[in-house]
Amino acid sequence: MPRCPIARPFGPGSDRVRFGRALVSTGFGVALSSLACNPLVDPGEQSGTGGSTTGNRPDPSPSTGLSLSTASSTGGALTGGVSTTAMADGTGSTTMESTTMDPGPLMDMGAPDVPAVEPEPCNAVDILFVIDNSLSMADYQAQLATPWPGFVGNLWATLPEGTSVHAGLTTTSFFNGPCSESTLNCVSASTKAEILAHYITPDVANTGVNGQQGRLFEWDGQRYFSASAGDGDSGLEQWLSEAMVAIGEVGCSFEMMSAGAGYALHPANAGFNAGFLRDEGAVLVLVVLSDEPDKSPEGAVAYYDMIVDAKAGCGGDPCVVVTGLVDPCIEGVNDELWQFIGLFSNVLPLGNIAVPGDYGQVLGPTLAQAIGDSCQQIPSTR
Repeated sequence: MPRCPIARPFGPGSDRVRFGRALVSTGFGVALSSLACNPLVDPGEQSGTGGSTTGNRPDPSPSTGLSLSTASSTGGALTGGVSTTAMADGTGSTTMESTTMDPGPLMDMGAPDVPAVEPEPCNAVDILFVIDNSLSMADYQAQLATPWPGFVGNLWATLPEGTSVHAGLTTTSFFNGPCSESTLNCVSASTKAEILAHYITPDVANTGVNGQQGRLFEWDGQRYFSASAGDGDSGLEQWLSEAMVAIGEVGCSFEMMSAGAGYALHPANAGFNAGFLRDEGAVLVLVVLSDEPDKSPEGAVAYYDMIVDAKAGCGGDPCVVVTGLVDPCIEGVNDELWQFIGLFSNVLPLGNIAVPGDYGQVLGPTLAQAIGDSCQQIPSTR
């Protein structure tokens, strides 16, 4: 069943619709928002079941399963009557027996209405940063070290106090060794065979490099940082700022952004990344940072499925928030990363990684608020 194709030029302008999904231009990037096209459902196959809002809609006045009962024709019968007692002398006396009303079976009127109790919001947020660690990223990684105090402050102000937050990083590299790759017009100049030769998935072999193949980047003795909303100076800002720079530019130039996100949640990395991801009661936030097109070779749907499968207990796609700082050229060529991002239903504005002002915009109050809003929709497991 085909998903919605994405192949329109990137750039500032008015709102644009392509194949039922709106591209909303902002001052610093592009936001994806769902309209008529669900990327996972053919509109002709939608039905009114499962809460669908299109297709065969449910009856506008469905039976609720409740009804008002009427009294039975025998339930309220009158009892009693006239009785005659015979006397010895042939006379008799007549007495009237008392007449009573049999109330019949009593109706259970039920307990009084009790106001519905709003469920508690989610109790956890997991933020995964997928960072390009190729040779061209030095200046961009320096920029990435700056917005975290503001971002964490906004996050603490948005989330309920006590909400557990995990922050982890992985890279775009899936190969250990020399790499020489170039792009032309936002497309790799390498052949498919050359790309595959630089792509080793963790279920096949372990390259042994920190932060590769979807493994979390270990920094300062931690594979991810854990804090709670309301902790004040938790150290999360400092850890993120230092780790963003420490991740370096030692990775392969065949960047695999979608694969990095997907394999971070793949069973092959479950042991190494243990503890980072919470399923039920948790929002997953994906933040992609790269200045190159994506060369992930398995197809966007494969990586999308890895992520929603890992969040199945929570509800899958609705539990995931996606944003990033990328090269805007990926839209015009319908790049693998562009296709991958477009599969999600909750995508925030994307920034241009080459524009310093976009860092604070993308990693600012809008993202913090979106995380908080998503958390409100996911029941707590407390």
